[in-house]
Amino acid sequence: MSFEERLADAVREAVHKAYGIELDGIHVERPNDPSHGDFATNVALANARVLRRNPREVAENLVGALEAPFVREAKVAGPGFVNFWLSSEALWGEIRALLRHGDRYGWNEPSGEPVLLEFVSANPTGPMTVAHGRHAAYGDSLARIMDAAGRNVSTEYYFNDGGNQVRLFGESVAVRYAALFGEEWPVSDPDALYKGDYTEEIARDLAAEHDRQLLELERDEALREITAFATRWCMDDIKRTLGRARVSFDSFFNEKSVYESGAIEEIVRELEESGTVYESEGALWLATSKFGDDKDRVLVKSDGTYTYMGPDLVYHRDKWDRGFRTAVNVLGADHAGYPPRLRAGLVALGLPRDFLDVELVRLVKLVREGEQVKFSKRAGNIVAFDELLDEVGEDVARYFYVRSSHKTEMNFDLDLAIRQSDENPVFYVQYAHARISSIFERAGTTPEHLAPPGELAPEERLLVLELLDFPRVIDNAAARREVHPIPTYLETLATRFHQFYTVHRVLVDDADVRERRLALCAATKAVLRSGLDLLGVNAPEKM
Repeated sequence: MSFEERLADAVREAVHKAYGIELDGIHVERPNDPSHGDFATNVALANARVLRRNPREVAENLVGALEAPFVREAKVAGPGFVNFWLSSEALWGEIRALLRHGDRYGWNEPSGEPVLLEFVSANPTGPMTVAHGRHAAYGDSLARIMDAAGRNVSTEYYFNDGGNQVRLFGESVAVRYAALFGEEWPVSDPDALYKGDYTEEIARDLAAEHDRQLLELERDEALREITAFATRWCMDDIKRTLGRARVSFDSFFNEKSVYESGAIEEIVRELEESGTVYESEGALWLATSKFGDDKDRVLVKSDGTYTYMGPDLVYHRDKWDRGFRTAVNVLGADHAGYPPRLRAGLVALGLPRDFLDVELVRLVKLVREGEQVKFSKRAGNIVAFDELLDEVGEDVARYFYVRSSHKTEMNFDLDLAIRQSDENPVFYVQYAHARISSIFERAGTTPEHLAPPGELAPEERLLVLELLDFPRVIDNAAARREVHPIPTYLETLATRFHQFYTVHRVLVDDADVRERRLALCAATKAVLRSGLDLLGVNAPEKM
């Protein structure tokens, strides 16, 4: 239990003791100004009207009724705030617990109903772009954070290897493949083809494996073979890039398998039998407006082909059938209109409305020397995720992507990213970890036991309080499905450590002081390493 929770319980008991009233929602927080205590509460101000007393009088009565042996001092401040200073013994006790848990400090055992987190899911029609990189960094880090917080989470990538875009992609490669042998491949709309240089690379690999044999097949059969080869090529390329970026998935799911299984037809029949579909203008419509959508949606087009609703309903019900009770989809902000219609379709199939949840990730802009670097996957002038990794490295890319909220557009500053100085936030955090490693290398030891508790200097106290805040940061980030609080916390922790190290020598002659300061270093190193790992970033021993 955190000190915030312990203090809230103690204050709740003090209120009951002083006034005979049970209060909920008691708020305890760390004040911005250390002179206002380690923690503070506004409970007297917030409840003075309920208690029918002057807030300051309420605060004074609470301090008098408080029974909390881990609190060294409690003072009333201002119009009715209560400030708390914890005892050194209590703080050192928590440091002992931190050192026992090491890299697992703040982690909880998995519990609760299974959650499936689906992210990236880019079409296998080209390499991953820098936009996909932001999705990958956010989704993988979120999964790590949820796991640390005790959520029963699994991850999945959905390969959209069916539908019209994949057909166009197959034609794009077919055109390049035929050209290698001096032939033309007829297409209905040349302007719709993918023009990236990677299509030429795929065509060359295709020719190396099949020579010109595919040009001798019937056109439709040849296109199926070419499309299958091209999508496999892209899937392999995407998986390689994901691995390079330290992004892993528990499972991959292919859209093509949905079409081949006959499950879409089964879903359509099921919806017809339930009376939730109807024919109009030669198409089959799903009455999603009855289930929360703003209008009905086409399920089967007039030419007999399916819209995305069909395979997506099959896929998401499959998630439910596999035992997941929450499906979290990470989508681009340009897909904001799609979740309501999909959710309505799932409700029509009998699934709970809260089964599907969505996190929208905003755009990322690459900026160099103040100018945006433009990219477009279809046009061919893309900036591939691999190119970004080549330029700034995996650590910087992962860290920069999640340093700002996924709900806001971000400018990826390439000039700052390659700068190896304190201005670069990932360098700043990693340097704190490397500095501690250097301390232990010079000490020739690690703290095998903690010396008897001693008084904490102001810089030591601030460092300890920051360290002990880590579990709360993890829990809150998981609950809100936000990643950026982790790098924000790590940068603050690194600052607290650098401030401590600047003022206090660690390897002093006094054995007890030396042991305690080494313990603070070990605790800081463990939390820095754990926090960086949640972001998929290395914690170097040397820099």
